[in-house]
Amino acid sequence: MKLFIYLIIGAGSFFLVACGGGSSSTSTPASTPDTPVTPTITSFTSWSATTANVPVAMTGGFSSSVDLVGNISQSDSSGSATFTRDASNNYTLINSTASAGNSAIFSSALSDTLTSSFNGATTTSLNKAQTTISIFANPSNYAFNYQTYGTWGSYGNATGTSFALSDGSASPASAIPTVGALTYTGGSVGYFVDVNKVAYVTNANLIVNLTFDSRKASFVSSTTGIQGAPAGNTVPNANLDMTGTMTYVAGTNYFTGTVTTTNGMTGNINGEFYGPGLNELGGTYAVYGVGLGTMVGSFGSKR
Repeated sequence: MKLFIYLIIGAGSFFLVACGGGSSSTSTPASTPDTPVTPTITSFTSWSATTANVPVAMTGGFSSSVDLVGNISQSDSSGSATFTRDASNNYTLINSTASAGNSAIFSSALSDTLTSSFNGATTTSLNKAQTTISIFANPSNYAFNYQTYGTWGSYGNATGTSFALSDGSASPASAIPTVGALTYTGGSVGYFVDVNKVAYVTNANLIVNLTFDSRKASFVSSTTGIQGAPAGNTVPNANLDMTGTMTYVAGTNYFTGTVTTTNGMTGNINGEFYGPGLNELGGTYAVYGVGLGTMVGSFGSKR
């Protein structure tokens, strides 16, 4: 009888071990694979409200595009972008869209190159495959709080259409006065394709003088410099300085107009006010000239 009981217990003990049950020291707990964490993306209101390393999304931005034969397209609402900046206010992610199907992404996490350029005014980026280059304004350099802007296209030899974006927190049309004048200062960037189809990114200083009585704004860029690659040499090119005039309809926050480069390229410009009190102004442009090339770009300024 004692032997029979012993065998039953032993068999039971073997069964438990074989099934991984009980509290045997030889059993191994099952491991649970880590679940990927999707980063939180917040809606942009102002740069002062953003958090380092947390992406922010902008929507409804202005955009422009131009192809190699000078066909220009513009929109006042198709642009969008997602940006991430680190604790030093340097971009680590730029994911920009001018219109459906026309996007570019540059990310440190993807081993793309994002380099401070033009004495810190901008970030010039190149994707890992070295097919697309962009240049975007650094908001902290200009003390912008409600906007940013940039442009992108093929790296090296231009192969197709290039794009520009201006986006941020738009001003309410009701905030625009009917009398008075303001001066806005800032910068402008571009993607320039010369007559030989060689592409460069550009940066310039900008002044916009606006008169509310006539609902007109003058646009003047100066000291334009060009760059062929991230961290490349900057070369002055006054031929790409621009002048233009923008107008808007009373009760709207939507500028349109024309712009001309010093060397004779001409085209269209559009833009809007940013910030609750018309704090800033920005937009995009695109120009073309036979035997001169094309340039698409964007700009921003603050009063």
